[in-house]
Amino acid sequence: MTTVVSSDGRRLSLGKVIGKGGEGAVHHIAEAPELAAKIYNPGKARERRDKVTAMVASSLHRQSDYVAFPVDILKSSSGEFIGFTMKKVAGYKSVHDLYGPGSRKVEFPTADLKFLLRSAINLASAVASIHSIGCVIGDINHSGILVSSKATVSLIDSDSFQYRPAGLTYRCLVGVAEYTPPELQGALFEKVDRTPNHDNFGLAVLLFQLLFLGRHPFAGKYLGKGDMDIKTAIKEGRFAYSSRKAETMMEPPPFVPALGDYGEDIRRAFEEAFMPPNRQLGGRPSATSWLGLLKAVEGNLTTCSADKSHAYPRQFGGCPWCKLERTMGRSLFPAQFSPGAPIMDIGQLLTAIKTMPTLPRAPDPEGLIGPLPALNRSPAAKQARQERNAAVAAGIVAAGVAFYLMSAVSGFWGVALLIGVGIVAIRSMDTKGRFATELNSARSGWEEQRKIWESKAGPETFESRRSHYLALAAAHGNLPQKERERLAVLDQKKRQLQLEKHMESHRIDRAKIPRVGQGRKATLASYGFENAWDVQQRSVTGVPGFGPSLAGDMEKWARTVERKFVFNASIPTDPAAVQAVKNDIAKQRAEIERELTKAPADLKQLADNASTLKAKPPQPLVDAYTRLKQAELDVS
Repeated sequence: MTTVVSSDGRRLSLGKVIGKGGEGAVHHIAEAPELAAKIYNPGKARERRDKVTAMVASSLHRQSDYVAFPVDILKSSSGEFIGFTMKKVAGYKSVHDLYGPGSRKVEFPTADLKFLLRSAINLASAVASIHSIGCVIGDINHSGILVSSKATVSLIDSDSFQYRPAGLTYRCLVGVAEYTPPELQGALFEKVDRTPNHDNFGLAVLLFQLLFLGRHPFAGKYLGKGDMDIKTAIKEGRFAYSSRKAETMMEPPPFVPALGDYGEDIRRAFEEAFMPPNRQLGGRPSATSWLGLLKAVEGNLTTCSADKSHAYPRQFGGCPWCKLERTMGRSLFPAQFSPGAPIMDIGQLLTAIKTMPTLPRAPDPEGLIGPLPALNRSPAAKQARQERNAAVAAGIVAAGVAFYLMSAVSGFWGVALLIGVGIVAIRSMDTKGRFATELNSARSGWEEQRKIWESKAGPETFESRRSHYLALAAAHGNLPQKERERLAVLDQKKRQLQLEKHMESHRIDRAKIPRVGQGRKATLASYGFENAWDVQQRSVTGVPGFGPSLAGDMEKWARTVERKFVFNASIPTDPAAVQAVKNDIAKQRAEIERELTKAPADLKQLADNASTLKAKPPQPLVDAYTRLKQAELDVS
């Protein structure tokens, strides 16, 4: 067991490794179980020594509960700086495990929408606390942020933070492109002083991923020529979810929440955070600003009546998560039902639905409207009649002249004039042709309004709705049998389920796949590819930037994972799969029961509306009838 020395001369024994990274390893400490020791790899300690010493001297670990700041420096037996002690962060997992829907089912099996929102609030609080003590995270990304089962947040790798004590600047020398603001893309970090506004970009990306199913805000389909990788999209301000679509030339991946699903204030904040820097007035929303916005959303949430794992702003007319899950065909959160709860007795509801009296046929609408107030011909019709009468009078005079010419002057000119007079007279007399278009339009409008009225005033709409409720009741009664059938299928597919679970356990973000780095992994996640099973089930070529060659690398990796699978017939059917079936049936039952309970009131409302329509015809029906009669009068 390796022994190290603290600044006060205590000798500490390094225990098992907690984790490893590119800079060093984190160990348990036998004499101080509440602490951990970060020991740098050879060659790394010297470049961090002065910063860590300054952080320890300033007691930063006492100023923020969200960060594992250095507590004390550690030296080797020969007195050489080799690392530091810090608060041990136990029981926490990467924020990446939380925001990906697939990994969340495994790592955070009880996390619902409210849990995600509370985690986002705590992340904003953590970043705000770091900025308040004069630090800038700099390399803000998912790997340095941990979340507990209670949605609390802790940041690690604090020795990479930018810190400025007493006029000195210890810069952050690293960064992940997918979380780096556009103005720093491609920059040499050892020459850049980071600001809180730079952190605000990475914070907004992480908050977006927490709230939008792990999707990266700059991963989407480019509507121009070629593909658009995330780094280029960030640099060019192409926020894939923006309402500025004509400007960004991007559209989001399929099956994602809408940008406004958390309310207008959150939508506007993300637009501001991802706006090109030269168009930002006063910078991006700060961590403190996000904290206020997210808390306001949390305080305004209502729980979905169909699925308790869903929540949404109470001003919305319905649950956007239910709608999204129906479109996707799968659950995004662990459904919060009680599958073992007794099935609701819908007998009384069914009786009430069946015994409601059938509505009588609608009466003749013309008789119901009754005689109209005296109609007069329209000005256009009056003018047409005047023109007709004038033409007739003129025709009589012209005919007399024609007969005179025929008898006294020239028969040819008399006949010609008589024919001309006849043509003009015929055209002037044709008032029906001039108003035929309006008459046909009026008839079509009347037929449309009459059919609408008859369907609502008569039995058509009522009976259609009653049939809908009766079908729901039948589906409710079939749910137990449906559950048994689906569970039986699970037992028959035991091998397939084991294979699926094996493939799902091999996640893309943790795999080494040729030519697939962090940026491409983020793009894959934004299109719903999280593990080897996803790659086998759908074609990767639909993801921007993944042509046949890269898709082949992904498929080769998935096949390699599959070859490692070993079926074990003695293992019972996956309990998670069984529970998923029970949860789905319970969800269907809850949705049907919720709708059936509204049936009597809904049908009564339709019956009352029918009575009202019969007693007083609606104005659109009256207007259409009046228009028809006016057109008929004008034609006559």
